[in-house]
Amino acid sequence: MELLVLLAILAGVLAMGALNGRRILSGQEQAAFLNTLQNVFWQGATEAASRGENLTLERNGSRLELKRGSTVLRAWDIPQGVVLSLGDGPIARFTPPGKVQDPQGRPLSQPLTFTAAVNGRTYTYTISLIGEAKRVP
Repeated sequence: MELLVLLAILAGVLAMGALNGRRILSGQEQAAFLNTLQNVFWQGATEAASRGENLTLERNGSRLELKRGSTVLRAWDIPQGVVLSLGDGPIARFTPPGKVQDPQGRPLSQPLTFTAAVNGRTYTYTISLIGEAKRVP
C-alpha cells in the first residue's frame, strides 16, 4: 500500500515537471523566434545582394518564407503563441544592392514597422532601408 502511494506521488511530480518543461520549451522557442525575426530582414537583403536577384519575404499561414519567384529559399515557422501584425502574402521585397522595398516593390519612404505579441507583451519592429531591424522593448 505504501509503495502504491509513493508511486502515485511520483507520477504526480513527474506530470507537473513535464507540464512545466513544456511551458519552458515553448517560451524559449518564442523568444528565439523574436530574435530570429530581427535577422530575417537582414538575411533577405544580404541574400538578394549576394545572388544579384530580387527576393520576396512572404507570410504563408504560420510560416515566413524568403522566395526567389515561387522557389522558397529559406523558411521560418511561427511558433504557437506568437501573434504577428503581418498578414498573409508579401511583406517586403529585397533588391540586389541589398535594399528593402515595400510589398509592391517600391522604395521605402519610411521604415517598415510591425508588431509581434507573445504572452501579453507586444514588441515593435522597425526595419530600415538596408534590412537593419530594431525591436522595442
